[in-house]
Amino acid sequence: MRPTFTPVRSDAGLLLVCMLLLTAGCATHSRNAGSAIARLKAGDTASALLWSEKLKQSTFSKDLGCLESGRVKMLSGDFTGSRADFAAAIDKVLAKTETGPAIRMGSVGSTVAASTVTDDTLRTYELSPYEIIQLLHYQTLNYLFSGDPEGAGVEMRRTVFAQDAIAEKYSKEIAKAQANARAKQAQAMETVQAKMETMRPALERVSSSYENGMAWYFCGLVFEKQGDAANAALSYRKAGELAPGNSCIRKDFLRLLRTQDQQAFADLVRQYHVDVKSLTRESTEIVVLYEEALISERQTVKIPIPIPDFNGAVTLVSVDFPFYNDPAYMPVPLAIADGGTNLGVTEPAVYLQSLAYRDLKDKLPGVVVRNVTRAVTKVAAQQAANTRNDELVKIGMMAINAAASIASTADTRAWYSIPMVTHLYRGPLSAGTHMLQCRNPATGAAFSIPVTVTAGETRLVWIADTGGMAAAATASLSGKGLPPTYQQFNNPF
Repeated sequence: MRPTFTPVRSDAGLLLVCMLLLTAGCATHSRNAGSAIARLKAGDTASALLWSEKLKQSTFSKDLGCLESGRVKMLSGDFTGSRADFAAAIDKVLAKTETGPAIRMGSVGSTVAASTVTDDTLRTYELSPYEIIQLLHYQTLNYLFSGDPEGAGVEMRRTVFAQDAIAEKYSKEIAKAQANARAKQAQAMETVQAKMETMRPALERVSSSYENGMAWYFCGLVFEKQGDAANAALSYRKAGELAPGNSCIRKDFLRLLRTQDQQAFADLVRQYHVDVKSLTRESTEIVVLYEEALISERQTVKIPIPIPDFNGAVTLVSVDFPFYNDPAYMPVPLAIADGGTNLGVTEPAVYLQSLAYRDLKDKLPGVVVRNVTRAVTKVAAQQAANTRNDELVKIGMMAINAAASIASTADTRAWYSIPMVTHLYRGPLSAGTHMLQCRNPATGAAFSIPVTVTAGETRLVWIADTGGMAAAATASLSGKGLPPTYQQFNNPF
């Protein structure tokens, strides 16, 4: 359907349009974001923290600043400070009601009136579903590494609620936005989708942008340690559906399913050709979460879009859109050994890069509608100026066009300090103090983490590798063992 607009004929109307257009592009994602993330990759957490703290003071990106600041503090071992930042963000998306928590999310479509004419970056940043789930997962870890397993249990249950609530609400929002775009901007949408085709390999790794297999698995892990086998089995099942290639997740899903549904268990054992004797867990063990690299950053791409003018003539207008250039990330599993004994390797449990790519794809219909609306308005204003014999207006339009040519209107904001992929390993380890060797099979580089495990304990080992530094923390999942530990390594691989 061809976009329609009302010609701007009055001086006041044209002046209003000019004023709106002058605001376009004046607020973009922090110009320092790229360099700050580059410094974080190199291990300079101090510079990254300075950037994220400034972002918290932004009018439009303060919630994103809380995410970035909380993550940098987490990498630095400041779990208390990270909890405070994350709590501020969580309060924005989870409201307390008389009947329990309620999810608060923005629309993914074009139904939000703000910034329809002006730049998308002038809209207040709203956390994406994958960011909300990762936020709650990280907050669970923060409580564990702060020595508060009860607080971790609360955040874990919030994670379960949020994933269920988002799945119900967000899928409807996506369908609504897609239908709206088809009705209003079908040709433009086809053009943009064709450009985004290069992201397909990463997109195919996930079925949605709002379900996180690692978060579901970790919820199952905590449920099981709390003695709640039924909810643990449900969480493991969800994780298994989202990460079917992860043998560790499949093993725990089948192991718990065996206690809940014997017939379903027997059917799946035959389907997966699983040795039933392998579906056991030792009472003393470790669970390793390995976060690899830092997630791709959104870029700006110019896409020519057909825009009609007053007279129905169509011209191609170059419009800025957010875009991902990086190919699908190829993870490198971490080999884990204890002395001279190889324990196993980590396996990918969630591709956060793919969730971010899918999130952008979900939002494209709304972005297209808003961007085309802006382009139509600019064409209308330019044509109105050209048909007037008013030098002042023409000069104003020249200034606007000059400003637009150097200002990007694509909203590239996202949580950039989270990993590309999170891996999982779970296996037995004898009671005592061990020096775990973590080796990159591709390069042979390795570093060691001291881990002390008490008899009957399940010890969590969290490793976050940014590329130039790695953080490692341990905590008990079973209420036994030593207090949490933390250490940092420079250039581990």
